Amino acid sequence: MKKNISLVAGAALLALSGLASAQSAVGTTTVYVGLAHIDVNSKAAALSGGSKQFPEPGAQIRVGDQTTTGFGLVYRFAESWSGELVLGIPPSHKVYGNGVLANAGQIAVVRQMPPTAFVNYHFGPLLPKLYPFVGLGVNYTYFEKTRSTATGDAVSGGPTKIYLSNSWGAAAHVGFTLRYNENWSLVGTAAYADVKSNMRAVTTTNTGEETLRTRINFRPMVYSLSLGYSF
Repeated sequence: MKKNISLVAGAALLALSGLASAQSAVGTTTVYVGLAHIDVNSKAAALSGGSKQFPEPGAQIRVGDQTTTGFGLVYRFAESWSGELVLGIPPSHKVYGNGVLANAGQIAVVRQMPPTAFVNYHFGPLLPKLYPFVGLGVNYTYFEKTRSTATGDAVSGGPTKIYLSNSWGAAAHVGFTLRYNENWSLVGTAAYADVKSNMRAVTTTNTGEETLRTRINFRPMVYSLSLGYSF
């Protein structure tokens, strides 16, 4: 009986501790910085347009993965809710040939800026000091400094300029906060964003300009691990 009472008392103290911690978190701001790995699972239709006729499955492209420095800000506006802005150093992705261009190697480079805003729901402690959360939000991806490589120019038939339309899309993530103390924490997340873009590759040839087009579904998964400071 005493053992059961002790277990119940311990569980009650743990629950109260978690509740007090959550309540005390209301109104706090957390800034964090760490590493973010962008696992791109791009899918794109074969390039169309221009005078070149590519055999099946056509001239395709795929976008490579990248790791960058991520940072952001979280504001706890209620006991279980927070708003979050996710930022980072804009990463540059290598673009490779696919389909009949699979042996071409790297044909382009594109740099993107993908700020994302989330509203998060925070659960109680899964383990002592370990707090899971989920979030839904919106992503805006701005593409800049796209360029074709020498190989890309050769495949296209001349100097090529690449244009990508910017993207708005839904985003979601799951994560955890491991609290060291009142101020410091370790934050890990796995996020997905709906990022789609229309691409144009405009090539200057001896006879004029030719344009190839496709639509890229980037389908990125972003895994991050950061150190946070709350105040």
